[in-house]
Amino acid sequence: MTYLNRLAWAVAVLGISICWQATAGAQEAAADDAAATAEAEPAPEAMRAKEAEDALAQGRQLAAEKRYKEAIAAYNAAIAVERNWDEPLIAKGDALKELKDYDGAIKAYTQALNFNSNAVGAYIGRGEAAMESGQMDIASNDFSMAMELDPNNARLLSNVGHILVLSSDLVGAVQRLDDALALNDQDARAYRDRAMAHAGLGEYEKAEADVRRAMEVDPADFENFMAAANVFLNQNKFQEAIDALSRAIEAYVPERPGDPPKFVGGYLSRADAYLKYAENETDSAKAQAALQAVINDADALLSTSEDRPESGAAFYYKGRALRVLQRYSDAVAAFTKAIQKGTARDASYLADAIYFRGICWYYLGEAELARGDFEQASSTGGGYQDPRIFLWIGYTHHTQGDYRAAIDSYNEAIAKAPNLALAHVNKGRAYMDLEEYRRAIESFNNAVRAEPTVGEHYYNVGFAYMKLGEHKKAADFLNLALQQDDPQPKMYRLMASAMRELGRQQLAAQYEEQARQAEARQQASGS
Repeated sequence: MTYLNRLAWAVAVLGISICWQATAGAQEAAADDAAATAEAEPAPEAMRAKEAEDALAQGRQLAAEKRYKEAIAAYNAAIAVERNWDEPLIAKGDALKELKDYDGAIKAYTQALNFNSNAVGAYIGRGEAAMESGQMDIASNDFSMAMELDPNNARLLSNVGHILVLSSDLVGAVQRLDDALALNDQDARAYRDRAMAHAGLGEYEKAEADVRRAMEVDPADFENFMAAANVFLNQNKFQEAIDALSRAIEAYVPERPGDPPKFVGGYLSRADAYLKYAENETDSAKAQAALQAVINDADALLSTSEDRPESGAAFYYKGRALRVLQRYSDAVAAFTKAIQKGTARDASYLADAIYFRGICWYYLGEAELARGDFEQASSTGGGYQDPRIFLWIGYTHHTQGDYRAAIDSYNEAIAKAPNLALAHVNKGRAYMDLEEYRRAIESFNNAVRAEPTVGEHYYNVGFAYMKLGEHKKAADFLNLALQQDDPQPKMYRLMASAMRELGRQQLAAQYEEQARQAEARQQASGS
């Protein structure tokens, strides 16, 4: 008799509900004791006690109604009667797994396997419980055992594919998930897992098709929309990612007491996506609207409670948006709260929060406060490896006229990122302020090597040569500057000066005219 037939028969003959909850504790102990001490082979199906059959059926009915604690009491009653029967133990493990009692579930499945070493459902269930509790080795072993017994089990193939995605065996994952979906095309998790595998392989068209199918199959599961957002973010499709994250936020429902009422991960991910959208958007109005959306998402989380663990990250994203909007004092306040609420586990954003607060202090004209933050950021988390921090320390010294100290800091940045052109440029400018033009040229040339298509770098070299009175060399570099994209009026004007110094007055006049034309173009375009 199949599970479904037995369930239908049992429900029909019972006719009344059995109240198991009152004796749950005693039955739990009796069931565990019975399962642990039984030695006989499982009784044939025809010889099982009707009382145990009825209890199993009642438990399944309760589980179908998501009354898992009552279902467990019913399963315990069945186990107490039929001490060496694997099916109620497997069902009990399933119910415990739904309650997220993974240790209890693993124990029940293991007891079932003690009676029936070929129980595929027990291997699958124990593997799932182990996977949920982070015991991937146990999960992989159980799924392998189950594959030997039932290689065409859709649920099993889906689980194996999930494990392979987590272990970054993307090609193997796609193969298993193809098989799983051929057997069950309503498995939303398998679609989103396969989407992640395709995205990791750079097969974005397939990945998008899979996440869209996952959302169609189960529009109530927020994880499907989160997977879609990840696929879009991998392609820098920020608006599509934001739309998917919005749907994830709408679909989220707290599962257990104590779960946050709002989808924390969704709001923080959407804030990050809005921030990236703003950083890449050329339309100023759209960028500002996206930055305001970052602030709105942070405030939505903070309105629940500023004492929750996620509040530090919310203040961090709010500070990031406020900084770009040049609301520096408001940004300082937000970053300060992010730093105060951050812990060691938040080091991924904590160093950045300190670093960005330093930038805000810098623009507020407080070089000492800024440098203090940059130095603190350099000793927080992985900050000591971040060349940007040492670049900004250099700015603070440079602003205060301490050019040697600035050069030392720029050298620190260069040591960590040899091709960071901005560090070479600012080092060159510090040497210009010291009137050490040969050293300035050396630094500007390093910037040219790092970014050979940036006209500003050639202009800087040309300017230094003009200071040295080497007008021919200056003209050569200014010519290179003018051949790059979007030449600036100042480049034409300096070239005109070089031509005059070289006695080529007609060419000087032509470059002056080109400078005026470039200025007119800039004014017309509003730049």
